[in-house]
Parts: sequence; C-alpha cells; structure tokens
Amino acid sequence: MANFTCSFSKLRRSVLAALLAFVAILSVGSLASAAPKSELWPRWEAHDAASEVVVDHAAWTRLLGLYARPNADGVTRFDYAGLQDGDRATLDGYIAALSATPVSTLNRTEQYAYWLNFYNALTVQVILDHHPVDSIRDINISPGLFAFGPWDRKLVRVEGEALSLNDMEHRILRPIWRDP
Repeated sequence: MANFTCSFSKLRRSVLAALLAFVAILSVGSLASAAPKSELWPRWEAHDAASEVVVDHAAWTRLLGLYARPNADGVTRFDYAGLQDGDRATLDGYIAALSATPVSTLNRTEQYAYWLNFYNALTVQVILDHHPVDSIRDINISPGLFAFGPWDRKLVRVEGEALSLNDMEHRILRPIWRDP
C-alpha cells in the first residue's frame, strides 16, 4: 500500500506539474499573439508645422502600380513572386532613403504619409526576404523565446533609433494619428 500511495503521489505531482506548464505555455502564447498596447514614444512627437519638405514616394507608388493586384474578394495583394530583381533594388533603395530622412523636420501630414508608406514598404521587404511563405506569421525573426512573426525585430534605424514594425505601428502611427 505504501508503494501505491507513493506512486500515486508522484503521479499526481507529475500531472499537476504538466498541467501548470501547459497553462503557462497557453498564457505566454496568448500574450505573444496579442498586439502591443498603443503607447506613444514621446521622441516621435517632434515635427515642424511650418515645414514644406515633401518626401518622394514615387518609387513606392511605381512598385505598387506594378505589383499590387486587386482580387475578386476586394483585397489587394502584392505579387511577391512576380517582383523583378531591379524592382527589388528599387524597394531596398526606397527604404534606405526613408531611413535617412530626418522625419522630425517634417510637418504632421508629411510624417503620416512617411510612416504609413515606410511601414508598408518594410513589411513587403520582410516578406520578400523570406519568400515564399504562406503567411507573414510564419516569419519567425522576432527576438524572444515565445515571440513569433517579424514584428518585434529591429529592422531599420530612423534618426539613430532602431525600430521594428511594432514600434512603427504601436508607438508612432496608432498613438499620434489614431490609425488602427
């Protein structure tokens, strides 16, 4: 009877430990899949209301004209497989130019266009870097044991600050312009 009680007690502890581990994994997994809270980084509030500088988005506009395809379901998709090598160089150059732009010297309207286009172009670049993939969620380059997707990897520098896609979306676009 003592052996049975000891074995049952060990089994019960093992089951309890496994259950706790499972709950912990589910909790961390749900945290990893949740979008970060919109929280402004005050550093990005700087702007010049009187600025008349216009950022050149012609390269990005041209790429969208060539590779953005409207579908019957109403969703426009980018033709990653169809992108030509020369156009990849154009995309990379456009992103480099945006990285070098002193965004704090722009007016708010120009900053909004800058950040939206930068976020979208950078997303396309990340997907192209890992193409072919079924989903952007399959690109597991974010740092951290339970992180997934590309959103938390620092991908570019703007005015000396390393930024991720999440930084652009949840620290700049959503809090400043209330853009969902």
